[in-house]
Amino acid sequence: MPEKKKKTTMSVTEMRKMLGLGKTDSYWLVHKNCFETIIVNGKMRIVIDSFEKWYANQIKHAKVDGPPPGEELRAYSYSVREVAEMLSIDDSSVYYLIKRDQIPTFKVETWTRIRKKDFDKWYASQNKHRTQEDREKDAQMEAETLTMPEMARELYITRKAVYNILSKKENRDVFDIVAIADKKRITRASFERWYAGQSEYRKLSDRSPEELAQIRMTERKKDAPRLEVDPNKPSYNVRETAVLMDLTPDEVRQLIRDGKIAAKKYGATYIVRRETIDWWTTQQKLFAES
Repeated sequence: MPEKKKKTTMSVTEMRKMLGLGKTDSYWLVHKNCFETIIVNGKMRIVIDSFEKWYANQIKHAKVDGPPPGEELRAYSYSVREVAEMLSIDDSSVYYLIKRDQIPTFKVETWTRIRKKDFDKWYASQNKHRTQEDREKDAQMEAETLTMPEMARELYITRKAVYNILSKKENRDVFDIVAIADKKRITRASFERWYAGQSEYRKLSDRSPEELAQIRMTERKKDAPRLEVDPNKPSYNVRETAVLMDLTPDEVRQLIRDGKIAAKKYGATYIVRRETIDWWTTQQKLFAES
């Protein structure tokens, strides 16, 4: 039995039914020369290979019964939405990056797309925006490094002091600096190596309970509102109470919420009586002495 000849063309009507289109839309595709057509016996027919090539490189029209469109298009390019999802940003941010960094794009109908090779080239040129896979790798590296502000907090010194340490000639070959997500970080191993070889600075974790208590008190005073409070008033608002109790306003509010000090609420304002403040400060002194 002779082998059945492969069908190489189809009618416009067949194409229309395949895509679920009306007559106007189907002939509009023909008019735009989206695929190759030929005349057979006075009737227009569509070359199937040409149609399938077009179908694999567009995303607007889908077959009623068949694979989704854009297979070839998706193989070599990303949509703006796909890039946004990869980088965990919104579409407008992708358009901003395209404009700012002059990332090459092309249009499919009205949609902007980026060739994967152009995206990869841009991605390799920067460190700020990361894919989920790279964010997971970054998280592992971050666990083994610390930022300059983290180093400052660990040693209880200013950021300026950290930069002074890093800029000293004798330390230039001591610290290993790496960039993760566009931020410079110090490897934990090099920090510990530097720390072990000096005696001027101490970590908070190496300080005595008395020193830590003094540091906490200093920090509270920094945050406390600088108010002149009359110590003879019968009652005080939260900010005034914070000054008298040597706490921050947030700490006072938390004590009130926890029921550890009594207060009356007038609208959005808490009022604490002088006797309550005196009682609390006395209890703190007794606790410290014990």
